[in-house]
Amino acid sequence: MPVRTQRPCRAQGCRQLHRNGNGHCDAHAELAAEKSKAWATRKGSGRGGRPWRRLRDQILKRDGYLCKCDNCVALGRILEADEVDHIVALAQGGTDLPSNLRAINKHCHKAKTLIESRMRKK
Repeated sequence: MPVRTQRPCRAQGCRQLHRNGNGHCDAHAELAAEKSKAWATRKGSGRGGRPWRRLRDQILKRDGYLCKCDNCVALGRILEADEVDHIVALAQGGTDLPSNLRAINKHCHKAKTLIESRMRKK
């Protein structure tokens, strides 16, 4: 297998040559680990990125930041919504259209998802 060409370290001010795949010399390898960890946990990672966040904010605003799950609507219960739910799950053929989305409280969402997963297993 061919040997990688040597490149300068990406750490500011360091010009040490290396062959590491992370872009940093052995002395600055922890910087690469910190950057990759920060990248994985930063806002925007996960489902859809910016387009999903914009759609999510639109749905929450449309529903007045109140939970619109079937139980809360039927009981007239008022709970703050902090998540957006697909009425028909994507796995069941649902879409990301606003007509298939509603604001939901995280506890209601967890309960709904649990019920749906149990139904799929049968």
